[in-house]
Parts: sequence; structure tokens; C-alpha cells
Amino acid sequence: MNWSKITVGQYQQIYPILLEDKWTRLDKLTKVISIITGKSESEIDSMPLNALKEYDSIFNMPEVGKPISYIKVNGRHYRLCWDIQKLPAARYIEGKTFSQEGIINNLHMIMASCVIPSRKVLWFYRDKKYDAAKHSEYANDMKDVPFVFAYNACVFFCKVFANWTSYFLSSSEQELKGAMTMNQVTTLKRSFSAIMDGLTPRYL
Repeated sequence: MNWSKITVGQYQQIYPILLEDKWTRLDKLTKVISIITGKSESEIDSMPLNALKEYDSIFNMPEVGKPISYIKVNGRHYRLCWDIQKLPAARYIEGKTFSQEGIINNLHMIMASCVIPSRKVLWFYRDKKYDAAKHSEYANDMKDVPFVFAYNACVFFCKVFANWTSYFLSSSEQELKGAMTMNQVTTLKRSFSAIMDGLTPRYL
């Protein structure tokens, strides 16, 4: 099975099937192959067992690869923003809100908050203005992005954010010690972690 041929939208359909307890592994595999190939379950039932086993890797997440900087989907180009400090606060809050409602189910919405529309000029890309009113349009495009690209992007983003949060808390503690008691500093750190770093432990 080629992970790069499975889109975000397809994996969002596949994910609840993998979590379902009432179906056997073969039942799940049949339903998954139906989503990936577009074939009916009755057609898949007539396939040889070896052909079904080619899709068995769906039960394991793909290996984490290097995140890409640009993606082209549905004829449009997007740049993925990796620099958290350059990500507008409103879009960060959007992404975090969507992640709290379910990372896989809202992966297209999270990705739409982390991309910048771009256009290709000769051999280079130039950013276009991000239009918040078009967030749903960007999100629909993200449904057609290969899932493995989105997975690598989210894992990378979570790791970067976790490192940034750790650095921020460490730096802030040194600055606050002179103005607050240690108990106050500890309480503040816990509150900040609860507010800002909710998605990282669950996803990684």
C-alpha cells in the first residue's frame, strides 16, 4: 500500500473504522480498501487474500518523514508555515481549538490554519495574502492532500511547539522569580501549559 495515495479526507473516513471493536480485522480491511479503491465491499470479498494483505499496513501509522515546505493541490499552491513566532495568534488559536475537537477529524481544518496560499513565479514561490474568510476553502483543499504529508507536518509542528513552549517556560521562570514567589511561578507555568500545550502530549 502506498501511503502517499491516501488523502486526508480518505483517512478521516478510515480512522473510525480502525477504532471500531465490533468488526474483525478482515472486516475492517475490507471497508478500508473500499474507501481507498472505490470498489464495493462485495467486489473486495472476491479478491485473493494476498491482494488484501497489501493494505495491511493501514493498521500502523506511517513512518515520520521530513515535512515539505510547499504543496500543490487542486491546482493551487500552499506554503506550510513552520515558524510559530510568525504564525498569527488568531490562526494559532484556531488550530488549537480544532485540535481539541479531534485532531484526525479536524486535520484539514488545522492544516488550513497553518498554510499560506502561494503562487509560482518561474522557479520560485511567492506568498499571497491569507484570507480568513476563505478558511473553509483552504480546508477543503487540505482534504485532498496526501495524508502522509499532513501527518509529517503535524508531528513536526507539535515537536517544534513543544520545544518552543519548554524554552518559553524556562526563560519566563528566570524573569519572574524576582517578581513572584516560587509557588506563584509554578502555578503560572501549569496554567500556561494547560492552555497552550494541550495537543502535544496526545498527538506525539
